[in-house]
Amino acid sequence: MISLIEVERFLAETLQVTSIADYTPNGVQVRGREKVRRVIGGVSACMDLFRAADAKAADLILVHHGMFWNKDSRVVQGNLKTRLTFLLERDLTLMAYHLPIDKHVEYGNNAMILKKFNLKPTVPFGFYQGSHLSSIGESDHEESIENFVIRVREILGGEPLVLPFGPERIRRVAVCSGGAPELVREAKDLGADLFLTGEPSEPIYHFAREEGIHVIAAGHHRTEKFGVQEVGALLGRRFGLEFEFIDIPNPI
Repeated sequence: MISLIEVERFLAETLQVTSIADYTPNGVQVRGREKVRRVIGGVSACMDLFRAADAKAADLILVHHGMFWNKDSRVVQGNLKTRLTFLLERDLTLMAYHLPIDKHVEYGNNAMILKKFNLKPTVPFGFYQGSHLSSIGESDHEESIENFVIRVREILGGEPLVLPFGPERIRRVAVCSGGAPELVREAKDLGADLFLTGEPSEPIYHFAREEGIHVIAAGHHRTEKFGVQEVGALLGRRFGLEFEFIDIPNPI
């Protein structure tokens, strides 16, 4: 077992949590028992994940999307009250890392997507709050949009939304996990053939069609599964902690 404080300090340094302004607290959101042996990871804080973690006798729950967001009410009621009661009664810790786990160049969601699609990071991409969340990735060969969509299904799962308005052959891909449809303009400006993200927006259709860029929205949840898994595996290697990722289904 290892102390929670040691895990907290290690992740704060490793994920560089102070390197970017976020709209959610990163790190411990609910502090439970002082020692950690077993960690359960998931994309988003939710009761299904909490119950699974409790059933597996976890000490720590590690997620990408936590429970507290700047825009939310500060009144503890409804499902927030239910979640807090569950965690506090069981002395379970909840840790969440949002943008730090999107942008990390080794363990982040975007870095892992680029790696899994065999795309070499070439140009910083996704400028936000003074830093970049991702990169333009370049393949060592060209491929068709049809073939790339097949790989999206194989690697990310599900059925993506595809706007096939770009060039006949694809080589340069802009990647940003989650909900970042507004970055399509930056992707086009940087010469990407295709923009791969999680969620679309209504204006993205006409922009992609008129500007001639492919867009694939593969799902917010599906594009943000890799980071937590990488960080959890890192905790296993660093501290000998038991880690298990539980994928709670989310079609969005």
